Amino acid sequence: MHPLVRDLYKRLLTVGKEYPQGLDWVKSKAKPWIMQNAALTDEVDIKKKVAEGRFWVREMQSVIKLKKYRTLKKRYY
Repeated sequence: MHPLVRDLYKRLLTVGKEYPQGLDWVKSKAKPWIMQNAALTDEVDIKKKVAEGRFWVREMQSVIKLKKYRTLKKRYY
């Protein structure tokens, strides 16, 4: 496995721990996506897919922040 892909998978699992739908849901989506692209050998294609995966990590982080914000807002208003 390419080191960038391994790093991306670790990031997905780390973010998935706090994701509202849970770590199991993130694993069920991330692993097939990574296995689907396991046959890629061109360095440029790998970097494109890793960039796409990092985009989804950032999206997941924004969902987590939004959930925390809404929770705090409910408590104090």
